[in-house]
Amino acid sequence: MILLYHKVFLESPTPWWVNCNQFWRQMAELAHRTVVHLDDYDPHDPDHVVITFDGVYENVYQYALPILKSFGYPFELFVVGDSIGQDNSFDQQVEPPARFADRDTLAKLIQGGGRLQWHGKTHSDLVKEGDPDKLLRELQVPDELRALDPDGFGWFGYPYGNHDDELIELTRKHFTGALSCVNGNNHDPFQFNRIIAVNDTSFKTSTVSLIIANYNYGSFAAEAIESALAQSIQPDEIVFMDDCSTDNSMDIAERYKDRIRIVRNEENLGIIGNFNKAVALTTGDYICFLGADNRFRSDYVQRCRLALDRHPKAAIAYTNTVLFGPRAELIASQVGAKPVPNVDDMYLWEFPEFDRAHLDKLKTANYMHGSSMYRRKAFEQVGGYGESEGHEDHDLFVRMVTAGWDAVLVPEFVLEYRHHSGEQTGSRVSTEMELVHTRRMVKERDKRLEAYNRVVEDRLGHYLKLEKTMEAIRDKMAKGDSAGAIELTEDTLQQFVEQAHLLRLYAQNLLYRDDTPGAVLVLQCALLYSPDFAAAHNDLGSLYYEQGKMSAAVYHLEQAASFKPDDSTSLKNLAELYEETGRINDSLLTYKKIIRHHPQDLEALIALGKICQKMERVNDAGFFFERALDIDPGSSIVKESLKNLHA
Repeated sequence: MILLYHKVFLESPTPWWVNCNQFWRQMAELAHRTVVHLDDYDPHDPDHVVITFDGVYENVYQYALPILKSFGYPFELFVVGDSIGQDNSFDQQVEPPARFADRDTLAKLIQGGGRLQWHGKTHSDLVKEGDPDKLLRELQVPDELRALDPDGFGWFGYPYGNHDDELIELTRKHFTGALSCVNGNNHDPFQFNRIIAVNDTSFKTSTVSLIIANYNYGSFAAEAIESALAQSIQPDEIVFMDDCSTDNSMDIAERYKDRIRIVRNEENLGIIGNFNKAVALTTGDYICFLGADNRFRSDYVQRCRLALDRHPKAAIAYTNTVLFGPRAELIASQVGAKPVPNVDDMYLWEFPEFDRAHLDKLKTANYMHGSSMYRRKAFEQVGGYGESEGHEDHDLFVRMVTAGWDAVLVPEFVLEYRHHSGEQTGSRVSTEMELVHTRRMVKERDKRLEAYNRVVEDRLGHYLKLEKTMEAIRDKMAKGDSAGAIELTEDTLQQFVEQAHLLRLYAQNLLYRDDTPGAVLVLQCALLYSPDFAAAHNDLGSLYYEQGKMSAAVYHLEQAASFKPDDSTSLKNLAELYEETGRINDSLLTYKKIIRHHPQDLEALIALGKICQKMERVNDAGFFFERALDIDPGSSIVKESLKNLHA
């Protein structure tokens, strides 16, 4: 698998920019694979990955390099000779400004694990180049650039991914390999395909279900839930499993209902019944339980999932543990956990590595805690949690390894296990969490009251001034100052913005009665109250379009887009109108604005693909159609478009 990135930045203004959070996530998802340079790449090895950057932009050094170095990944840098140290003014009609890396920056990227490769002198479409001499100049790497990286420039990246048999044969004479995008294959090193990475691209091969098991732990539940939500790599699902608690547990859990799934048993099932039911309700390849009185460190999911990904014969990933709480010292003294310096009631409990030769030791000494992550496949193979004389998790894990599975130790203290006496500690923590919640609610209430008071005061002020204002308007009219009277009237109307929304509703009712002229008039009145009312502009633009008044339609739809630039409805209306009136580039830019705010908008992606196809920008069209197919794999429209594109 060869990956292609263009820009890495804090934000993603277009699909060609991957934001830092998503780039870090993607790099973490590759951690169980082998990331190599192109020279070492084996296309037949499913674990081999190559990371490539085209351009190369300065933001790769600023934002991608620190992440790449933290994982120790090598990477390839396909530079365009004439762009080094320049900006992207050539494509700023569709892309925000960005600078290409200069030679000093490229040198730093090489020191950080990068290798320079060639992307052409000017990044022109070489398939369309008819001058043989110019074609050769495009393929020649200047000596001063070769000096930057003596190990580099063995590979060529076809500009736009375009290549034909003639270009491939010429490339063979100058390079050891070459990369395409979607028009190549995975066996010829002179037309290897690349996967274009965008924000929602994922390389994970496993899913994780995190279950928070609770019975009357409302005192601590918020801490447990917060620790699950704070994971550096989010689990694919978080389920709060309540075994018919009688305390305030459900009240606490409900505060997070928009971010987690909450399940409450109608009757108490006990630990084994509750745990087996919880697993049955989830779908992840890997499962982990977090007691509602405990906490996970923020990298628990990341490290445990990676351990299982890297060890396919292991059923269990268990970790070292932090003991904390007022009674932690008691258990610490029993198990030999070491105190954390300068911290009260906190101890580090280290576990031995699993050794199949000493399986009997596991049967007598439970050194795999109940919050270990395990494979669903192994769980189902041994029949899940069962009745036993000891702990249910110990029994489960012994049966897994007895069935032939291995276990792997994650030598990090990523589980924080609370040892408490119950009532006193629970009351204290509960009181603290409730106090935090109450303070938050009080602040929100005070803000709402303050806002309401301001509205009331403003309205009273408006009405007190209204009578004087009307007198002033009449006075201007009496003096023949109609312009001044109109201006003062408009200013006064705009003090009652809510009237615009009422008038828009009235206009919609008129449309139901097929009174289009009346609706147009009412919407025009609405804009007197609120000139920046985007929805009213959109409605007017649509009505003018139906009446064939294209100039007025364009004006109002452009106004709607300017006042509410993230509204896909008005932007789509505007883009369609641009395309119908022959303003193809404006239509393209407008659809790209939609994708910037709504990356999963299927209609916009299909429209972009069709426009690029009309403009004979085959690679761009393919990119947008492929993204649309990722969102809706069953779309016959997209499949037919791709078929026609490559026909």
